[in-house]
Amino acid sequence: MQTDGNKSTLLLIDDQPSFPEDFLALTGEEFHVVTAKSGEEALRLLSQTAPDLVLLDLKLGRGIDGLETLKRIKRSNPEVPVIMVTAHASFETAVQAGGLGAAHYFSKAPNLKELRFVIQRHVQQRVVERAYREELQRRYPRILGASTALQKVLQEIATLAPADCSVLITGESGTGKELVAHEIHQRSSRGHRPMLIINCSNLPAPLFESEFFGHEAGAFTGATSRHLGKFEEAEGSTLFLDEIADLPLESQPKILRVLETGDFRRLNGNADLHTDVRIIAATNKNLPEAVKAGGFRKDLLYRLNAVEIYVPALREHREDVPLLARHYLEHFAHRQHKPVPEIPAPLMEIWQSYDWPGNVRELRNLMQNVVLFSKDGQIDATRLRIDVPEPRTISEEFQRLFHLPYEEAKNKLLGHFQDEYFHAVLERCEGNVTRAAEFAQVNRATIYRLLQHEKDDEARSQ
Repeated sequence: MQTDGNKSTLLLIDDQPSFPEDFLALTGEEFHVVTAKSGEEALRLLSQTAPDLVLLDLKLGRGIDGLETLKRIKRSNPEVPVIMVTAHASFETAVQAGGLGAAHYFSKAPNLKELRFVIQRHVQQRVVERAYREELQRRYPRILGASTALQKVLQEIATLAPADCSVLITGESGTGKELVAHEIHQRSSRGHRPMLIINCSNLPAPLFESEFFGHEAGAFTGATSRHLGKFEEAEGSTLFLDEIADLPLESQPKILRVLETGDFRRLNGNADLHTDVRIIAATNKNLPEAVKAGGFRKDLLYRLNAVEIYVPALREHREDVPLLARHYLEHFAHRQHKPVPEIPAPLMEIWQSYDWPGNVRELRNLMQNVVLFSKDGQIDATRLRIDVPEPRTISEEFQRLFHLPYEEAKNKLLGHFQDEYFHAVLERCEGNVTRAAEFAQVNRATIYRLLQHEKDDEARSQ
């Protein structure tokens, strides 16, 4: 953080007064320096605000020691650089500190000018990183995640937003599909107008045409005046069709016509109207399977699915859990005017191992409860009810591999994995080998060999 006058904030953790006094004498008013005399006090301060840099004594006289404090700081505030200082420097402790994420390691009798230079360098780097993060937040204010999976989604958003084509967003409930739709819309040429949303699962079939296309007075009992439908209201903007798989089958041809021609007619109207609307649709269901089952039109799927963005489940990018948890804790703490609760490292590890069946929505709700029932920055453990799955038992089929030589067992297991993996990828890509190879990041020949191998096995078995 930066205080008034754009001073960077340093947190200095030392149980003895001499080093802080020397440091303050050296730096004068260059930095805003906050001091803590123990690891516990420092962690409480860090739960309320994030400094630009931490100076940490290795040997703290009471409570948790410097290395344990370093470990906890890097878990709760991984982006904050920590410089270790000690009166008992050794190669072993330097290696330990570096392994735990310390940015630098100094003797307590250092060249203070050199220490000041190192601090200035790290603080300047923090300023650059903060500006970069603020730019990312300006461009992607709603979607958080540093994982490869989330970065892929952000790249796809940046590519598709200006393209003005239809987009189908897929993924489980609670993953943030509507947020992705908002980002695509806001970064498009239509972003100056509000995006309109229709939840197809909440739309009774009798109201479908009136909701989408509007109606004239007298169209049905109670229709005393003209009503504009969403296609008219969204003129020049984006219409987001959430839960598109639940659209009534008998209504789908009418939506298809608008997608193909841009034309529609109000209920009880006598003239065709034209609309300029971008369609973004979302579903948590498998639309190709719905087509096979007769519940969804193939031609409508092709129209909607000009481009697909898959939003991964939270269990597919667990490394983002600490970042998301911290974000929501800060968000709800700010709204409730409460200190941000400190999350113990073992609890964060449990959260990262949890499958989150409700995805980001479930995590968000849990963080809201954590803040609501926290007291003085301390969490209420009785409010942290999540069902961590029991450890998996080894299947009988897998146990049989233990009776085989290593190479034979490994080859059988690898072959089974390849079969299952590529079948799943091919199904997701609707049998398109080129798309499947691109998704799996392998040559098409690899998938063709697998398919040919299966054909040969079938021929031999006949």
